[in-house]
Amino acid sequence: MAWFGRKQQETVVEEIPEEPRLPEPPALNASGLRSVADHTAYLLGLVEPLEPFGTPLLEAWDQVMCEDIDSMINVPPNSTAKVAGYAVRAADLLDDSGLLAEPLDVVDPTVERLPEGGAVVVAAGDVLPRGANAVLPATFATLEGNRAHLIEKVAEGEYVRAAGEHLSVGTRLLSEGEVLDDRAMGLLAGAGIDKVMVRPRPRVIVISSGEHLVDPGAVVEHGDATDANSYMIAAAARAAGATVFRVAVHSNDPDAIRTAITDQLIRADLVISTTGGRREDYEAVVGVMNDLGLVDTVDVAMSPGRTQTFGLIGEDDERVPMLMLPGNPVSAYVSFHAFARPLIRRLMGARTEHRAVRAITDTMLRSMKGTMHLLRGRVTLEGSIRHVQQVSMPHALGELSRSNSLIILDESVETVRAGQAVKVWLFDEED
Repeated sequence: MAWFGRKQQETVVEEIPEEPRLPEPPALNASGLRSVADHTAYLLGLVEPLEPFGTPLLEAWDQVMCEDIDSMINVPPNSTAKVAGYAVRAADLLDDSGLLAEPLDVVDPTVERLPEGGAVVVAAGDVLPRGANAVLPATFATLEGNRAHLIEKVAEGEYVRAAGEHLSVGTRLLSEGEVLDDRAMGLLAGAGIDKVMVRPRPRVIVISSGEHLVDPGAVVEHGDATDANSYMIAAAARAAGATVFRVAVHSNDPDAIRTAITDQLIRADLVISTTGGRREDYEAVVGVMNDLGLVDTVDVAMSPGRTQTFGLIGEDDERVPMLMLPGNPVSAYVSFHAFARPLIRRLMGARTEHRAVRAITDTMLRSMKGTMHLLRGRVTLEGSIRHVQQVSMPHALGELSRSNSLIILDESVETVRAGQAVKVWLFDEED
């Protein structure tokens, strides 16, 4: 018999940390595709707007307001004369019987406060002295020496642009979420605002890679192609409101691509990858993305740009969104407008929806049911009516340069006859 009972050792279950993963993606349709709307919403849900900061007014152009702004001063700050004449007190123009009063004494315009029975000569736009509440037009009196003999009277406030007439202290000028354009900057400056709280411009890194891609201006050897996609996408990102940096990797070597990406993460809010049209260029980048973070690759029900790859790359607590664009120039540009532009706008804190308008198609348009088709179009105005023509050229970049919009044919559309209205996304907001 044992003198001491042995304590049974407790089984220690070591907890294995769960591998980080992206949130559950949207369900696919019966064809194994994700809808454009679902994919857009999924990507936007993985990105948060950048933190706001205070900046001088002139540096905040085209950025999103993160506060409500009220006027700090009256505009105009002082009451001024609308016409040339005499700054007066309206009560001094009539005597006790209601008749025109005795001549007014014209006093020095530098007087601190207008005395009773006094008048100051003013030109249109001059600031009224304190105490004056009306302007007597020059034709309403005759001047003899330093005395103004009255011909007509005016009421209080007549011919005066009152202080605060345009804006009074506390008037709401801009609200949170509005974009600060050039007219708004003039409004704020005129109201005495010199600093505002805005979200910064997203820093977008466009990384170009491909073994046979060469920069414009370089010698093009047999089998090479000039890199156009990264320049086009960098310009499009800048037009969307981003601060853009372009980096080129003339290789498909995974180590070179990995180094190029990781070196840029310290200054990136969004990384966009562009390649040439070769499948191996695309696959090289996707392989590196899988090594660097959490990746979602899916076929989207859209044409062009069916295959889409997105990732959150870098360290767990500082992951940076990265979007891999297709290699074909048209597919890359269409994918940018469908997904990259909304991501940039999300980082800015601005509205992410495209500016959609209706236009009359001049020709028949066809698409495949179940797939959203984004056709290149050129919108023109005839009076107040927008018309759109599909642009189709053998040269992809030439086709894009002729286009100013995308014609959107939803998944349910198969045919649009000439003369019918279609939805279009305008590339330029002013069109």
